[in-house]
Amino acid sequence: MTRERKGFTMVELIVVVVLGSLVLLAALQILVTNERTYTAQNAEISGQQSTRMALEVLFNELREVSPPGGDILAMSSDSIRVRLMRKFGIVCGTIFGNPPVLTVVKLPGTQFADGDSVFVFADNDEKDDNDDTWIKARVTAVAAATCPVDGTTAGVQLRFNGQQALFTADSVGMGAPVRSFGHYTFGMTTYSGDPYLARRDEAGSMVPIAGPLQAGTGLEFVYRDALGAVTATPANVRQIVVTVRTGSGVLNSLGQEGSDSITAWVYTRN
Repeated sequence: MTRERKGFTMVELIVVVVLGSLVLLAALQILVTNERTYTAQNAEISGQQSTRMALEVLFNELREVSPPGGDILAMSSDSIRVRLMRKFGIVCGTIFGNPPVLTVVKLPGTQFADGDSVFVFADNDEKDDNDDTWIKARVTAVAAATCPVDGTTAGVQLRFNGQQALFTADSVGMGAPVRSFGHYTFGMTTYSGDPYLARRDEAGSMVPIAGPLQAGTGLEFVYRDALGAVTATPANVRQIVVTVRTGSGVLNSLGQEGSDSITAWVYTRN
């Protein structure tokens, strides 16, 4: 008597294994595609954030530049060196002696320091607009003080040792603005192997502030005059066209590198 045995044949097992493998391969392909899509989207978003951050920094800094006033010190297609205003004060007391001393209102967030380079507005003759000028000087000492006008308003005394020839009697009046400035260079530098938008002050080195950007072409400046023509003369610049580009190095679903770029026209202060 022969017993009936129940089970799978070899052919059936092979078919099940093949079908299961196909299903697993399809699921794996979907997971890989989703992962690549997610990575590409993240890279694209990161690139957009980098370009916009870099452009925002440059836009806010360069729109305060006055080319006719000599604020552009050097310029090229991938870097620019400018003079930027950093601190602001209002004169509330004057002593035209040796040394000249100006007392300015202590404004929130403004702290003048020994060694600051400043511009002081000199009205000279109040009835003559043609003699108005900005005195360029350097602060040699700073001390806390109160404004002589009312004796209560908090202020700070700025001394200008050895610069009495710059300040003649009544050259600077009450309410005259005082602005400190520094020289800064904007360009690109390499940080951890990637190119970044960077800034350097007069004595320092390039410090990365936004990025990473696209290697070689991540930052571009074009300088135009009042008629929109490209100019190489700093004093004639009226528009600075800034282009920021980024490349992620990550390939999208089409096999193309994810990248982003943005261009803005910055109108300078004339």
